[in-house]
Amino acid sequence: MYMSIRPTCLILFIALFTCRALADYDSAHVDYSNGNYEKALPEFLRLAEAGDIKSQFYLGAMYREGKGVAQDYAESLRWYKKAAEQGEPKAEHNVALFYYNGLSVPRDIPTAISWYEKAAAKGYIESQQNPALLYYKGQGIERNLARAIMWWQKAADLGGKRAQHNLGLMYYTGQGVPQDYKLAFQWYKKAAEQGLAESQNSVGVMYHEGQGVEKDLVEAYAWFRLAADGGNETAKLNVSIVESKLDNAGLTSAREKYEKYKVLYHAVDEEKQEN
Repeated sequence: MYMSIRPTCLILFIALFTCRALADYDSAHVDYSNGNYEKALPEFLRLAEAGDIKSQFYLGAMYREGKGVAQDYAESLRWYKKAAEQGEPKAEHNVALFYYNGLSVPRDIPTAISWYEKAAAKGYIESQQNPALLYYKGQGIERNLARAIMWWQKAADLGGKRAQHNLGLMYYTGQGVPQDYKLAFQWYKKAAEQGLAESQNSVGVMYHEGQGVEKDLVEAYAWFRLAADGGNETAKLNVSIVESKLDNAGLTSAREKYEKYKVLYHAVDEEKQEN
């Protein structure tokens, strides 16, 4: 009789404890979201010290940004690492950023890449794009175009617009892959349709030149206008060039297409784009 009751009681205790922990986290998160950092802090601390990953992550954020506490990068990294060591991809990404930027630790690109790739393996897009760029540039590590393209491909397949653009550039220039204008156009267009102004300008160029797609000045004009809206200075010049090549009917069609695309693919200023 004793042995049959004890496991049931234990399970009930664990369930009650978990529900309480979730409720405490939810309450702390509401306070954090509302800017009541001083109130959220002790709850996050209690839960984080008990091993709660989300609370550890938010403590990392609070110490990094000085929310409710004095800004302390070392303490921020300590909490991010605790969450990262439990496999939280956003925490792994942020640990990588600390090592990449040398915040509270010596700058260490290989260690940064190691943490990036932990998160990247879990499908975290930013962590796939960042090491790809480091491998491409050979920044703090041996240049490796194959590995850069591998990570850009993974991020691009998941919808990462910067990775899509960079894949387009690789195929356009033939870096690390055979030059292929059709593939370059396809990847540029995917990023362009997500509002990346740089890609919108590239799509415009390919329509203007007839590279990987049939030449079409009406399409070129529409994409250049979108890119110009997003702050791309080259696109602003390209708009003028195409305008000079279109007759009145063509310009009217081009402007109508631009108005249609503006609703669908509105560009964001490139200064605000993801890296």
